[in-house]
Amino acid sequence: MYPEKILCYTTTNLSTHESQYVFKFGLQFYMRTYQQLIDFLPPLSSFKNEASGMITSYRVNQPQIENSERPALVFLHGFNGSSKSWACQFAHFTSQTVIAIDAPGFGESQLVDGGMVAIADEIAALISSLVNGKAVIIGHSMGGMLAQVLGATHPNICQAIILSCTHKGRGQPVGSPLGVAVQERIQQREVMNDASYGALRVGKMLSGKIDPQIMAFLAAVAGEIRVEGIRCGGFAMQYLDTSPFLDKIIAPVAIFTGADDVVVKPDAAAALKADLPQAHHWLLVDVGHAPYCEDAASFNAAIEAFLDAVLAG
Repeated sequence: MYPEKILCYTTTNLSTHESQYVFKFGLQFYMRTYQQLIDFLPPLSSFKNEASGMITSYRVNQPQIENSERPALVFLHGFNGSSKSWACQFAHFTSQTVIAIDAPGFGESQLVDGGMVAIADEIAALISSLVNGKAVIIGHSMGGMLAQVLGATHPNICQAIILSCTHKGRGQPVGSPLGVAVQERIQQREVMNDASYGALRVGKMLSGKIDPQIMAFLAAVAGEIRVEGIRCGGFAMQYLDTSPFLDKIIAPVAIFTGADDVVVKPDAAAALKADLPQAHHWLLVDVGHAPYCEDAASFNAAIEAFLDAVLAG
């Protein structure tokens, strides 16, 4: 039913990290298990924002021979993810800098008060410490909401923005309690072990038949989520309505939609598109709420196509 191997990439111009992996598995190699995807990831690093004192964790891969014409890619994960979520993107984009950042309360990132605007300030400081000039921001779900705010409040670091399976936020009054669904997540996380919690969360964001290795990878990532991350991300999304921010975004924008997404409702997706009338649209077929992993080849190809269009002017 499923292919025996998950093709990740064949490439030259590898970074030191990639060269070590290829030496072990061969230049043209395949990921056979979800553990190999996780093992491929660059190590976790930490950045301390001297202005705020906050620490944000991230992963970065910088090739030994970098294509100076291709900007750095910065990936922002969703509510069920972390910087680990982007293993297939680290494996594919090997000729340019790739950065994946942990949201507050995820990975080893500290919690941030002040909602999505304050979070965007921390992310911008980290990006500026790693990238000379502008980067392409790719945000998925919760990360897509963050990318909208980042594009509006820190346009100097955004060459282009890709919004994957996301919307404008919940728009609830500040101070209102967390929604029932987020409270349920917290209760589940408090009593369930990592494997059970990860499998439960991933089962609620995908539809159809999924490669068991992809399911295992996504569940392993989701299983590491902490209660404080759920609470911090939940509040940030609950109080957010990006409507006032969207007309301040000057970078080119693409919106990626999973054809079988069961998380982002059609009316929420339509509202985002309506407020970004100049955005490019990609419909990714046969995928749910995790296209970056469900069909990494198509997701990565869409990123490349949009980036080519942006660079061509």
